[in-house]
Amino acid sequence: MVATTDKFFWLFVSLLVLCSCSRTETSSHEKYRPQVHFSPAQNWVDGPSGLVFLDGEYHLFYEYNTTGTNPNPRHWGHAVSTDLIHWNELPVALSPEGDKIISYGSVVVDAQNTSGLGTIDNPPLVAIYTLTDYTEDAEGQFLAYSLDKGNTWTTYGDNPVIANLDIRDFRDPKVFWYEPTAHWVMVVASAERRIRIFTSPDLKEWTYASDFGQGLDVEENTWERPDLFELPVANGEGTQWILTLNVGLGAHNEWMTAFFAGEFDGQSFTTTQTAPYGADYGKDNYGGITFNNLPGGRRVLIGWMNNWEYAEKAPTSTWRGSFTMPRDLHLEKMPYYYILASQPVEERTTLYGKTAVVKDLEVTQDINTSGFADVTSKIHFPLLPAELSIRFKTGNRQIGFAEKFGVKLSNKEGEFILAGYDAYHQQFYIDRSHSTLLNLPDKYAGVHVQRFQDDDSEIIEIQLILDAASIELFAEDGKVALTDAFYPTSEYNKLEVFAENGRIQVEKLTVTQLTTILEQ
Repeated sequence: MVATTDKFFWLFVSLLVLCSCSRTETSSHEKYRPQVHFSPAQNWVDGPSGLVFLDGEYHLFYEYNTTGTNPNPRHWGHAVSTDLIHWNELPVALSPEGDKIISYGSVVVDAQNTSGLGTIDNPPLVAIYTLTDYTEDAEGQFLAYSLDKGNTWTTYGDNPVIANLDIRDFRDPKVFWYEPTAHWVMVVASAERRIRIFTSPDLKEWTYASDFGQGLDVEENTWERPDLFELPVANGEGTQWILTLNVGLGAHNEWMTAFFAGEFDGQSFTTTQTAPYGADYGKDNYGGITFNNLPGGRRVLIGWMNNWEYAEKAPTSTWRGSFTMPRDLHLEKMPYYYILASQPVEERTTLYGKTAVVKDLEVTQDINTSGFADVTSKIHFPLLPAELSIRFKTGNRQIGFAEKFGVKLSNKEGEFILAGYDAYHQQFYIDRSHSTLLNLPDKYAGVHVQRFQDDDSEIIEIQLILDAASIELFAEDGKVALTDAFYPTSEYNKLEVFAENGRIQVEKLTVTQLTTILEQ
């Protein structure tokens, strides 16, 4: 009888543990808990892996610690969504073997069953990922597969599919099907700012094809998390192949998602660029990759909304880390280069609630006026989370035109964040120098900018996605993107429009309430 009681006791404990990991148990009232961005119910999370679309569901795999808020040990967490916005957190998908460390990778739908691991009627999901053995200082690329839409996984019996090649930092494979010559392609990061390219007919046997990157970046930079895909030129002709990569601690001492635009022939990638260009110039969009298998040529990217310089010091409680708003990518041709533009996915409109509008507002800073217009009283709902769109009239840039203008979020403690346009230096920016009184690492504070000359336009429109502890800025049809986290001691609840050293006119300010994706 005692043994039976013990069995029921441990069964009860196990059920409690499982429930504690459920998305529905995540409190929407935890301080800094994202309300409209996905974050696991608890524990550490960093970069996304294996983004894939299958049978109406978006699968998000990610680096995850099942036991605490520090980075290791790492597993592959798993969440699914039917709309890219509302996510259902599932049990862990992949776990490390023995003393090894499982790292980033990708997942593909093997629709033609080239691997032989499934059938034509039930094609497998195939994951290829880096497994690191620190006892031997070796990294290889391993394979696992699923025949039930990612719910359970089987480790391939003849791993690794690419053994360690005596290359330092040989990791982060991204795999895709190259239709013109009907084979699989893998791009893998390696030391000395190289991307190595392999091909395979079946996902199991891989052949080295080429490498890319020698001499195209400064020595201090690290390249990781590559992705390779084709995009049409939105305002031009033809297509370009885009190689995204994540650049760590380089010449500007930043972590950044960046890209090259060029040509790919199934074996090698070439470009006329002499260095990678940034895709987001904030501090908190890193490790971004795109979904495989999206219909209609759509390309959606998700990044990790954090930064390695202070990620382990983030002042959250039961969890640490979240993801950016999913972003549709498109390619814009400029006179001498390309811009990888991004905009928040249209599916976010499912979160729209109440709306507040302010029109024809003029703000001036001079000897008699402060340069701030408080519009908080016009907003009859909590300021966060919300989507904000503001259109500034900029056609008449004569004497008295403001050097800087934008919006200010603040709280009763005097903490604040600024987001706007610096007309004098021709750059968009987020200033979080005074965003918190907390004792965070020195590299947290600062002003983050993206240069963009905008002399000829009549209107500058800035779009902001505001969550409990983050701001994402988009402008110029997505050619400008900045992402920053913030950790005020109390919630920002005051919104002002500001002008610095001059006058600015606001044609229209729209604030739209965003309803939480969490259980109340």
